[in-house]
Amino acid sequence: MWPLVYDAYYCLKADQKVMSRHIVVKILISAAVMLFFGGPLFLPGADLYLLVFGLACFYATLALAWNIFALSGLLSLGHAAFFGLGAYGAVLLENWGHWPTYPAIMAGGALGMVYGCLWSLAFQRLRGAYFALASLAAMEIPRVVIDNWETLTSGSLGIVGISRLPSLSIGSLVIPVGDNLQSQYCFLFFLMAAVGLLHWRAMRSKWGWGLRAIRGDEEAAEVLGVNVFGYRCLTLCLSSYITGVCGGVYAHLVGLIEPAMVFNLQLAAFPLVLSLFGGRYAVLGPIIGALTLYPLDQLVLQPWLPQGHAAIYGLVIILTIFFFPRGLASWFSRLPKNS
Repeated sequence: MWPLVYDAYYCLKADQKVMSRHIVVKILISAAVMLFFGGPLFLPGADLYLLVFGLACFYATLALAWNIFALSGLLSLGHAAFFGLGAYGAVLLENWGHWPTYPAIMAGGALGMVYGCLWSLAFQRLRGAYFALASLAAMEIPRVVIDNWETLTSGSLGIVGISRLPSLSIGSLVIPVGDNLQSQYCFLFFLMAAVGLLHWRAMRSKWGWGLRAIRGDEEAAEVLGVNVFGYRCLTLCLSSYITGVCGGVYAHLVGLIEPAMVFNLQLAAFPLVLSLFGGRYAVLGPIIGALTLYPLDQLVLQPWLPQGHAAIYGLVIILTIFFFPRGLASWFSRLPKNS
């Protein structure tokens, strides 16, 4: 009997050590996150850091939107179409329809969602590389239309003089989003957090499990009663809506838009790169990717290597994907777990 008691005692001690280590890791990660996001608000000469990290949060939101659609097992290279439609839709509703800014941004997202629904209908039989190429080609359709509809969109000249984001009222709370970089940073951070929470909830819902089944084996999922087309259509609609909203926000952040600026391959590929770098299908993946790569490029590589920063940037991405094929977020799966 005593050997059993002895073994149980040491097993309990070992479990306590694992749990203690797990708690310490959680505390350290929480402190690092708070320092990372709160630091730019208090750093000397914080304007640059607020701008860079605010845009990093924005690109993380964009990558999260792309990653939501990636949960369905398809690869999109044309999400810039939704981004551009959201940007132009929001600005045109403000300029021509005299809509308030935030409702116009939401309506611009709806315009992107409508185009996403059309994708679902037109490309429902395409898979793999065929879908990716079709999405890339479909990105050109709204670009050509907007580029040639000069009476409405000013064509290739674009639209300039777009106002900054106005103050946001939530009950009695008024947030001066466009008045200073601190408020803009907080707005973009909470936008990222909201989309991240939506992504997290989606992954743990019945819909998320259906997407896992589709991604694993589409035919088996369909046999088991999963509505493959419906699930993918809903996923693309949600992803395109968020991307369109990001486009409307972006138009007010930079103050101008033009077709070549919002309908371009670089903008279409950037969310994919961020998701692969951080970890595709994981909620933290796009966030880690954006908050690592964008500040690294803007604050470190470009100031130190103005001419060769792109090569180093690409090398960092390649090495990270080589050593972490599932992205940097996979490192968190190696942390000690509670027994």
